[in-house]
Amino acid sequence: MRPSLLWKLLAINLLVVGVATAVAAVHIGGVADGIFMRLMKEFNIETQAVHALFVRDLRSALLGASLIAAAIGLLLSLVLFRTVVRPVRGMMTMAGRIAAGDYGVRAPVTSSDELGRLAASLNLMASALARLERQRKDLVADVAHELRTPLSNLRGYLEAVRDGVTPASPETVSLLHDEVMRLVRLVQALHELSLFDARLPDVRAEAVDPGAVVRRVLDLRRGEFASRGVAVREEIRTGVAVAADADLLTQALHNLLDNAARHTPDGGAVTVRTVAETGAVRIAVTNTGEGIDAADLPHIFERFYRGDKSRARASGGAGIGLAIVKEVARIHGGDVGASSAGGETTVWFSIAARPSAAPTTLRLEEPVPAPTARPAP
Repeated sequence: MRPSLLWKLLAINLLVVGVATAVAAVHIGGVADGIFMRLMKEFNIETQAVHALFVRDLRSALLGASLIAAAIGLLLSLVLFRTVVRPVRGMMTMAGRIAAGDYGVRAPVTSSDELGRLAASLNLMASALARLERQRKDLVADVAHELRTPLSNLRGYLEAVRDGVTPASPETVSLLHDEVMRLVRLVQALHELSLFDARLPDVRAEAVDPGAVVRRVLDLRRGEFASRGVAVREEIRTGVAVAADADLLTQALHNLLDNAARHTPDGGAVTVRTVAETGAVRIAVTNTGEGIDAADLPHIFERFYRGDKSRARASGGAGIGLAIVKEVARIHGGDVGASSAGGETTVWFSIAARPSAAPTTLRLEEPVPAPTARPAP
């Protein structure tokens, strides 16, 4: 069995005291002779008995001081054990319980020194792990829920066709196709999120004009909005090229437009703005129509989060598109946000304005790879 830290501290103190005592004992004779010679010369003392008594008393004093130092060292070691080793043992126990899956355990923060900051850091880590575990369970439940509905519909239609209850008419085939496409969209979105979570080393970036990206995407989507009578406007207030991944920016903008298309009524309006800010470029999509409740705004970028689940499911949303937008903004050093008031809803993301005239590599704390390019609608 390995000795504990307490016994190691005690052994170190005893070793230090023992070495100091031994060294002093070796040299005490010479020191005593020198001192005694000066005393005899000054006071004319020539008795050898006095010399022996002096050396004996000096050695006794040295031994007593050594014993006192050893006792003080042992006492300080015990105090150190109580103030340092015990909290460390508690944090070791906490780490073991976290490894076993108990994310609710917390270490007491009893000081503001390094040990206190370590305990606070461990508590922060435990909270983050608990949040990730909760998100993992929610993800599994949400995926199962999203898959169950279209699969149940497919099963019902196919059994009805098999049993001759429903003819295999073009309308039935169209309904089955719609359900299959819901599954395809969900699986594709999950695949894209898995690519972000893979956190491959680098994201290749080059000089990109965000305004040009917006124009290109809107040119692809105008027909879709025009078929519903939705007016599309663009307000581009920046022409600065920044270091970014053009495919990721394109995908993020497509996702914002998908979100706007689902919630903009026929005859409404969608506005895309590109604005240069201090150290960043913001791309915002504003749509008219039913807004978002204030309680839902802080959560719309979470995976599978939908304020009105029935309305979002009916319109084909799975609650993943905005989560991808958040990841795109994160790897570009930007942020996301949303506001909803007065019959208009604005969802935006920003990227850090890193000037670049040549291809470069984005190296961030937690970089992620670019997902596969989204096909044009």
